[in-house]
Amino acid sequence: MLAWIRRLARRGEPTPGQRAAEGALGRAEAALEEAEARRPLVEAVAAHLRAQRSANHFAERIKAALEGGAQ
Repeated sequence: MLAWIRRLARRGEPTPGQRAAEGALGRAEAALEEAEARRPLVEAVAAHLRAQRSANHFAERIKAALEGGAQ
């Protein structure tokens, strides 16, 4: 019964768990904003690496064809 009365008296104050959850939510939102801000850079680097891998793949196939290897 006393716990119930204490909860009524504390109404309006966030509990430690609620404060921790609010902090975690704030950090997650900030991390999401940072990730979204970096998205264009990450996509550009990924496109560059994809192009390099493709060029490397074709160079290896041409080299293998010229050397008589099967690929």
